[in-house]
Amino acid sequence: MLQRLQEIINRIAADTGVPTSLTDTRLNSLVFGPHDDAEIDTVRRQALLLRSTPDWVRDWFGRYGIDTATAPVRIPADPGRGLAGRVVVPARWESTTCGYICLLDVRQELDGARLVAVVEAAGEVGRILYTDRQARHSDADLLGELVRGSAIERGKAAARLEEQGRFPVGWPVAALFLHPLEGGGGTGALEHWLWRSHGALLPRGALRCLDDDGAVILAPVPPGEEKEYGVRIAEQVRSSRPNEAALVVGVGEAQSDVRDVHLSYRHARSAARAARVWPQTGPVCSWEMLGALRVLIGTPKDLLRDLMDPRVQRLCRAQMPSLIDTLEKYLDSGCDIQATAAQMHVHRGTVYYRLDKVASLSGLDLGDGMDRLALHLGIKTMRLIESTAA
Repeated sequence: MLQRLQEIINRIAADTGVPTSLTDTRLNSLVFGPHDDAEIDTVRRQALLLRSTPDWVRDWFGRYGIDTATAPVRIPADPGRGLAGRVVVPARWESTTCGYICLLDVRQELDGARLVAVVEAAGEVGRILYTDRQARHSDADLLGELVRGSAIERGKAAARLEEQGRFPVGWPVAALFLHPLEGGGGTGALEHWLWRSHGALLPRGALRCLDDDGAVILAPVPPGEEKEYGVRIAEQVRSSRPNEAALVVGVGEAQSDVRDVHLSYRHARSAARAARVWPQTGPVCSWEMLGALRVLIGTPKDLLRDLMDPRVQRLCRAQMPSLIDTLEKYLDSGCDIQATAAQMHVHRGTVYYRLDKVASLSGLDLGDGMDRLALHLGIKTMRLIESTAA
């Protein structure tokens, strides 16, 4: 699909002689035609790097009626913000605007005669984008039924998948949940990236759609690779995203029957949440690697505080973050003083002092296994409570 769109945009750029690009309806970039760097403005240059458009540009274009336009619209320049003049041609199909062909027109040389071929091409672009949109809706419907539907609905969705030949027969299936963090552009940017920019990275036949606060991928897993395949996909997906630091991925346990993939979905969401709450488990976290933390991540939030040992609560109320952080690093490292000092960037003596302070404030003995367990679970629970309150 993108290759065909690229060919059309390249042809328009060659015919008109001006830098040309294709965006979706949110003005996020899909395809760029060839150009010299000196020919483009600051806004186009940023779009090339980030594949997204600032809100002020959407507002500026919106002033000139592109949302309801059925014919080319001339957008005046805004030199103060690095925006050159443009002609925007809606790409429509079935009375629906599916995207925009944007032509930089610094010298206002694109008249009606030169735009005739662009308008014709816009119809073909609209058809391609419309078909792509319908495919996305179909994926979303199938995925929704598989992960949230009743047993009957899951069975029907699985039968439709089998008819389509989307997944290899007999292969397990695993769910991945992608959650954008602050600064990650939100779910809109995630959808654009997943479907447009790097969807080809996913296994053939994989389903994908937006969810409440992220995106879901349902992928077939080669037999015998159930343990590592989902994590490998997640790491590849995350590392190829421009702002990978602002994304965590949860990986659910592979299921041998696609009718049971709702379990993998539930696990993937929980694993993604764990990666947000406890950074040491992420940024790619599988349900399997969570171990004992599965118990905490699955506990209803109204019960979490009741699970904390009162002595740990007393320590937390002291509001001494350095003590809590040091204790957590110490327990996470298997009570390794040297490793804790290195991670906290302090002297070993400082670690000993802080641990003594922890024992004094809480009344718990770090030499006692059960007391250490109470402290460790208590701190993890506190992090979970804080994330729920945020």
